[in-house]
Amino acid sequence: MTPGLAIVATLVAGIAAGRFSRHLGGLLRRRLTGRNTHMTSTPRPSFPARLYHWRWEILAVTLLPYVLVTFALWAGALWTSVLLAAVLGVAVLRRRQLRTRIQAIRLQHRLRAVFPLLRLPGRRCPAILWSRPRGEDIVVSLYGREAFEDLHRQRTVLARACSVPDVYVDRHPRFASLVTLTISPTEAPRELGRAVLPSNVVPLRAHS
Repeated sequence: MTPGLAIVATLVAGIAAGRFSRHLGGLLRRRLTGRNTHMTSTPRPSFPARLYHWRWEILAVTLLPYVLVTFALWAGALWTSVLLAAVLGVAVLRRRQLRTRIQAIRLQHRLRAVFPLLRLPGRRCPAILWSRPRGEDIVVSLYGREAFEDLHRQRTVLARACSVPDVYVDRHPRFASLVTLTISPTEAPRELGRAVLPSNVVPLRAHS
């Protein structure tokens, strides 16, 4: 086994051991306390769904170290230093875009944490498909049956969970199960048209 593969295998084994210890600890606590939360808690996502949720973090702790170690063994210390300096320079020049992209990933985890608290129909949380920066906003695409109305009513809760002034909700014009959340980190300027909108209409920032 090459050193790069050994490092990746060690990292994966450490993550798996940590997840197993957490699962085992929760199982022991439930047995000691005699509590059964399966009937009251929201169903947990499947293992492939959790892998998709944490895809960027998994790539950061597995693929990135492997590529770096493999390149260092192939090119040597000098070219590795040159590559790291170039990557650091690009990161500094594009630090705003990088910071926005990291914020988009963080908002996905915040939304997944708050969805079970919204008491959605059937206690089924919407699935986050992806998130992307759009100007100063962050657009999050969701899939959830009959989730639009409840997300509309819970806009204040979503905004508080994301630590932003407002969250705009938009429904796909063709597919009712596709919902877009536009998360605005800054207060949007009030427009004249918004003052006369009915209370059941959500002012939209972006359309899917």
